[in-house]
Amino acid sequence: MWKRIELHNHTVESDGSMTVTGLVRFLASNNIRSFSLTDHNTISGWRQLPEAVREISPNSEFICGYELTSYFGHMLCQNIDSYIPWDDIDADCADPLFQRVHEAGGLAGPAHPCSIPFPFSTGMRWSMRIHDPSLIDFIEIINNAHPMTPDNKNAILWWEDLIFQGYHIAATSGLDLHQPQLPEHLFTSFLRVSDPFLHRSLKDQLKHSIKNTETCVTRGPVADWFADRERFYVRLEPGLTPPDIHGSYLCELRTEQGRHVFPFDGFLCVLPTSVLSEIGQAALFFIYQDRADWEHLICIARPFFRPDPC
Repeated sequence: MWKRIELHNHTVESDGSMTVTGLVRFLASNNIRSFSLTDHNTISGWRQLPEAVREISPNSEFICGYELTSYFGHMLCQNIDSYIPWDDIDADCADPLFQRVHEAGGLAGPAHPCSIPFPFSTGMRWSMRIHDPSLIDFIEIINNAHPMTPDNKNAILWWEDLIFQGYHIAATSGLDLHQPQLPEHLFTSFLRVSDPFLHRSLKDQLKHSIKNTETCVTRGPVADWFADRERFYVRLEPGLTPPDIHGSYLCELRTEQGRHVFPFDGFLCVLPTSVLSEIGQAALFFIYQDRADWEHLICIARPFFRPDPC
């Protein structure tokens, strides 16, 4: 099954306008039942979360995080249970920051990494050097508070480049919620939760999905793929919206060798065998509506990685 989760939210504990209680109420009123609290450089809101959820939305579930915020970029830290120091931050080497999050049992990834830099958004652009990209658990490839071009487009292309280099990095989106208002054309993250994890905690589900790159970023239906010995299939499933059987979808296959766009009836797209030989160690699937350009992008499926030969 696929589960929606919002991984980037703020309260008055940092620079948001909602209290923790107000955030829980707002998310629940919009049918968002799985979320993370990621205030800037503070975990002070965590202690209020259990009671707020219990009183307002008992069916909701949450994880604890925070947004490490510096002049060299922002990093989302998820699945942690204590504050992680970063006073010795070094723009020439971000690796220790990721390592500390991992040592604490958490997940870490750059937020809105390709923001327009100074003087428009000082510090929001990721400028720290990462020597070992395998330390990155996820990249926030779409931030709803930022424009598709150039910010989110460049974040997607950075993630894509790392995927084709062989790094197993999950894609996520972020509301970057500061006020009780959802943006139009909202992108959100879905986790692919396999049967053994259906009754596990949200923390476990997030870790498994991120570590196995089983996430989908969408503003409509969820796209997923499956394969047999001869063919690849891409299908749409209900996400934020069900597939529109009257819609005009396009499926783009991206590989290290190039890109191919195929018509898509909204339910199942069978990729021709002639292009499968182009797939090296990885492939990506982008879904568009009406036209294959950035403004008509509706979904990015989980990456495909070719299994290592036995």
